[in-house]
Order: sequence, then structure tokens, then C-alpha cells
Amino acid sequence: MKWVKTILIGILATFAMDVSMKILMNTLGLMPTNIHPAAAFLYNLGIQSNYFSLILHYCYGILWALVFVYAFEFNFSVKKAVILSLVLWIFMMTVYSPVIGWGFFGVGNARLLDNSHPLFVSSTIEFIALTLSIHICYGLTLGILTKKIFP
Repeated sequence: MKWVKTILIGILATFAMDVSMKILMNTLGLMPTNIHPAAAFLYNLGIQSNYFSLILHYCYGILWALVFVYAFEFNFSVKKAVILSLVLWIFMMTVYSPVIGWGFFGVGNARLLDNSHPLFVSSTIEFIALTLSIHICYGLTLGILTKKIFP
């Protein structure tokens, strides 16, 4: 039953991350990329499917929730979850983002693409701010839900 609860936590934390991204994009106008990072990854593989990218993103969120719950075995804290989310953000900035073509911390040739290109990055600062904010939201949600569900 523990893994089912953890999968639910991963889904909810990823959902909170996606909602926070939409809020930041719509209210603050932060829109540094044309597509979601999971969709950009798949785009580079020649796969253009919003549904598959959504599934991929939620599977990634669930995976890290499982790692968190099983690594800390009831010694959870919101601080540890936020630290995990910061590690994931650093991984995104140093590995995932360059693999996608967005460059190290969003500094790369993607800014030189036509602004209608799926991999276009409009602003490095906005890219860093948006991705950092939503990863912190994931960590906060993961930590809070884990503490509530596994007291």
C-alpha cells in the first residue's frame, strides 16, 4: 500500500508543479520556452505527442517521489524534499537542458532560433526563474504530502 500512496503523492506533486508553471506563465507572463521540457525532449527524438510528453513528465515525478519515500524511510521533512527538488533542478540545468538543445542553464543556441520554433528559448533569466520556481513547488508539495500521508 505504501507504493500506491507514494505514486499518488508523485502525481499530486507533479500536478502542483504543472499548475504553478501555468500560473507563472499566465499571471507573470513568464514564457521562456514554446513547449514543455518533456515535449522538447521527445521532439528531439522525432516524437511530437503532447499526451506522451505529459505521461513522461508524470512518470518522472512519480519516480522521484518513490526515490524520496524509499530513501528516507519515514524520516521525511519538507526541507529534504526541497533539497531533492533543487538537485533535480540542477540536473535539469546541467544535463537535461543541454541534451534538449536549450544549453547549460538555458544559455545556448536556442535563443538564435526563430521564435516560432518549438525549441526556442526567449530569455535565459526567465527560463532559470520559471524552472527553479516550479521545482521548488514540486519539492514543497512532495514534502508536505509525504509528512501528512506518512506521519
